[in-house]
Amino acid sequence: MSTQSSASDSEIIAARDRVELLRAEILRHNHLYHTLDAPEISDAEYDALFHELRRLETDYPELASADSPTQTVGAAPGRTFAVVEHRQRMLSLGNAFNGEELIAWQQRAADLLDREQWTYVTEPKIDGLAIALVYERGRLVQAATRGDGRAGEDVTANLRGIDAVPNQLSGSPPPIFEVRGEVFMPKAGFDAMNAQIAEENQRRRDEGRAELTLYANPRNAAAGSVRQKDAGVTATRPLSIGIYQLGWCDDAVPPDSHWETLGWLSEFGLPTTPEAARHDGIDAALAACERWTQRRDSQPFEMDGVVVKVDDLGLQADLGIVGREPRWAIAWKFPPQEASTVLERILVNVGRTGSINPYARLRPVRVGGVQVTNATLHNLDDIRRKDIREGDTVVIRRAGEVIPQVVRPVLERRPEDSLEWEMPKVCPACEAATVRNAEDAMHYCSNRACPAIMQRSLEHFASRGAMDIRGLGERQIALLLQLNLIRDPADVYGLLDKREELGTIPSLGQKVRRDGEDRYEAGKRIDNLLAAIEASKSRGLSYLLVGLGIRHVGGENASLLADEFGSLDAILLAPAETLAEVDGVGPVIAESIVEWALDGDNWSLVHRLQAAGVEDEIERAEHEPVETPLEGLRFVLTGRFSAMTRPEAEAQLKALGAGVGSSVSKNTSALFAGEAAGSKRRKAETLGLRILDEDDLVESLNDPAVLLARLTEEEPPGVD
Repeated sequence: MSTQSSASDSEIIAARDRVELLRAEILRHNHLYHTLDAPEISDAEYDALFHELRRLETDYPELASADSPTQTVGAAPGRTFAVVEHRQRMLSLGNAFNGEELIAWQQRAADLLDREQWTYVTEPKIDGLAIALVYERGRLVQAATRGDGRAGEDVTANLRGIDAVPNQLSGSPPPIFEVRGEVFMPKAGFDAMNAQIAEENQRRRDEGRAELTLYANPRNAAAGSVRQKDAGVTATRPLSIGIYQLGWCDDAVPPDSHWETLGWLSEFGLPTTPEAARHDGIDAALAACERWTQRRDSQPFEMDGVVVKVDDLGLQADLGIVGREPRWAIAWKFPPQEASTVLERILVNVGRTGSINPYARLRPVRVGGVQVTNATLHNLDDIRRKDIREGDTVVIRRAGEVIPQVVRPVLERRPEDSLEWEMPKVCPACEAATVRNAEDAMHYCSNRACPAIMQRSLEHFASRGAMDIRGLGERQIALLLQLNLIRDPADVYGLLDKREELGTIPSLGQKVRRDGEDRYEAGKRIDNLLAAIEASKSRGLSYLLVGLGIRHVGGENASLLADEFGSLDAILLAPAETLAEVDGVGPVIAESIVEWALDGDNWSLVHRLQAAGVEDEIERAEHEPVETPLEGLRFVLTGRFSAMTRPEAEAQLKALGAGVGSSVSKNTSALFAGEAAGSKRRKAETLGLRILDEDDLVESLNDPAVLLARLTEEEPPGVD
């Protein structure tokens, strides 16, 4: 597959900036949804953003990045609970929004499997919180949220208090196994709980006390209830659960199909997803999805779609996983709802890069039960293309609980004195001239010292994904900028010598009364802030690299660069060709780093950060070099293995230096084929590749020399 598009340079630059904006917006919504349980947009709006990003990454392969939201799941675990590493990654699902897309998904699977027919299972996609439950000798021993797919939050105590979650299984369950499910709050329970909160609020108002917050929807209520610090509170909430999948299983042989597995799990007393159904073909599965679309509002639980799965577990293994999604399952998403309202004003704000970003202020309207007042407008060209004007009645799609998508204006209701909207000639934050970049169709503030740019840059530098300086939030940064105490990230470390001065600031210092007068002095709040600033010095090279705000550089590729080069100077001095050779970086990120490093002001910032004592190197531990005898070889695993799971085998192969892929090609060194190996084995045979069995795999991991000798044999032997 080509890693370069045939687009012009200007098209690539425009796409690159749009991709950057989409990634930042999606990551923000991931954090709001998965970590804070406070989403600003609905699934439909999120899906629209995600679909647009995926389309751009497909059309412009050079913009693909390993740390893109299209390649990751959920959000990192929060700090309230202990972190649990998932033995097998918890995945997300691709989406189908109509029958054509569902059929296209089936055809892709058919092409990979070299067959056309198999059975499917459909299950309602309940809107709740994904959970992994581990049972040992029939007893619940661990419950964890999905988190980022690789690690989640330990909520075992909270799940034990939910009546619908069995603490002790019945029958003869496996010695130890994991199931995955969705914790949700039924509509009736949600309504009753909010009614109780409303009654309590009336008493609080009568007593002059602060009121409690009503939950916005059942999903937020379920997630917030599971994440209560006090497990006793969780136990009082009307929560339920639907088990939708077997995660992993030791010392037992589960059924060969997903449908039979659901029945098997229910024999142990586990409540599986309600109203799951089995279908003989894709047409029957599609008909079931369409029926669910008509009856979703009548269900006792909130649902945002239907999950369609390949039933045969052997076929699931053959189809495998691509990125963050299994090829053997897809989510049929319900169509979004629409409404119309008046676009009262088009306003702008200033982004971290100085981009002038327009947005629509809407006359408040309820869409899908949620009142919305704002909508994002991408740039002037997008406004012109849609012909959106102030005063227009516009159609908005139910794409969010706060920010919907503006679909189009209703021209029949346009005011006669309507005028095209013009981009402001000056920046709203500093009144410097705005300039248009012809290549990306965006307008920018021409003032590099614009307070809005400094504000956003400092917010980014202090954020959790960068230097994690707690106590240095949006309001504190705005105040310090106003007082000229900071202007850029290096100035933050100068605050360490200004404890007493900071203490005199009313909103930062501690109020005391001395000699009959109220004064402010440094207290616990200042000390905590300065401690966080000091601690950030040792945050690490990869986080510092993220904090610098270099375009396209995110957490994952920053870690790759840090591991490869070991110091900030080495990264910034490396030529683009060398940077691009790092796996997961590529030419777009490389050119962005070089461009950033060519700016003298940026080097001045780096030198001042170094002078402040910010760690910008990785201390390499002195130890014996790790042997990687399989360096340069690439393997593919398919089918089921009894001695170990495929992820375990893949991890061991990688530890020996090998690459592990998901698809067979002429560059594959050998295929390890377990039970029920299907299309991948057939393709390997067609290509004349070596096909090795599970015994070969175990022997190779114990003694890689055996595998190396096998690969040098003249005739590639297949599995008998």
